[in-house]
Amino acid sequence: MNILYIAYSCDPYNGSEDKIGWNVPLAAAENNRVFVLTKEEHRENITKYCSENAVKNISFFYVDINSIYKKLFKPPFYSGRLNIWHRKALSAAKEICSKNNIDIIHQITPIEFRSIGKYYKIKNAKFVCGPLAGGQDVPKPLMTYLGREKPVEALRMLINRVARAKIKMHGILKKCGCVLYANNETKDFLEPDSSRIIIPDTALRNDELSSANENEIKNGEFVFLAVSRLTATKGFGLLFDALKDIPKALEYKVRIVGEGPLQNELKALFASDENVFRHTEFAGKIPFVEMGKEYQKANALIFPSFREASGSVMLEAMANGIPVITENRCGGSVICSDDNAYLYSALDKDEYIKNLSAVMQHCINKPDEVQSKGRAAKARAKNFSFEEKVNAFLKVYNSLN
Repeated sequence: MNILYIAYSCDPYNGSEDKIGWNVPLAAAENNRVFVLTKEEHRENITKYCSENAVKNISFFYVDINSIYKKLFKPPFYSGRLNIWHRKALSAAKEICSKNNIDIIHQITPIEFRSIGKYYKIKNAKFVCGPLAGGQDVPKPLMTYLGREKPVEALRMLINRVARAKIKMHGILKKCGCVLYANNETKDFLEPDSSRIIIPDTALRNDELSSANENEIKNGEFVFLAVSRLTATKGFGLLFDALKDIPKALEYKVRIVGEGPLQNELKALFASDENVFRHTEFAGKIPFVEMGKEYQKANALIFPSFREASGSVMLEAMANGIPVITENRCGGSVICSDDNAYLYSALDKDEYIKNLSAVMQHCINKPDEVQSKGRAAKARAKNFSFEEKVNAFLKVYNSLN
């Protein structure tokens, strides 16, 4: 089968969407002829990787847009940049298809539903889009944590609803051969009555699944790891309030990995409470290739993000044998279960704080149970390899031909 992947994000050395855009084509190329259309910024890293490694059955093509669009369109207007790129990439995709008898065009990144390219216009090739995300909202009780980002989040929600109306008006989803979703929230936002396939957008490489791990509590100190950009929607305000409720006598450490626009404010916030500050460590940004060491030193991952599409760090933690503490919605409800994770939910802000704090205290007091769930998490992670993901995609492709 000849497959063209539209992967705006595609970098062999990065995580998140770049990881998806790189590894899906790589896995598909084992038994198919693969073409990848990506942005110009990735050319250097892709060329470097291909020169140093055996990459077979893949051809890469690059599209660039005027730098002014990159400066103008930033969150929450990032989809504007993506759609401009898609318009230019459409011409390149038509040429690739005409010269290579492409069977399937699959847009795998970006995953946000506001940026569906018009590749369904290309004749003689079936268009698959997704897994799509972006339809999930911040729960109302948690909006108070957004601070100055609250107007931006409100604007994002408005843009989402305008985009949904436009998609419905033009019948875009019906024009696609198949639409996949990364979480139930996005599916319900766009197609509440459909039975579309739910597949997490992220996955794991084989080398991420191969590392053995049985993390022990060293010196009686339980280590919680939190990994993400330091922004309001990642839930660090909620985490701070939950930590204030943990008794001083308990021994634990919260190691926060990442950087972002709120890093100075969050450091000041956590330092405002003596007990919380004593138990918290800000590690800053750590290269993706070195994150395995961080997971190996932790006992559980805290992932309090308010509206994550799936959460690649959750899978990475599970692959390293540590359970995830997260809300029972979005990626958490798709990737995790009570057998291998600690899932919480709530109806109001106080209940969110209470339930998250209670889960953390339970972990500190029940280390054997945590390790047991970690083993179950590692077993569960094997179901989310890129090979398994591509096999699911191939079933979709074959159903369209």
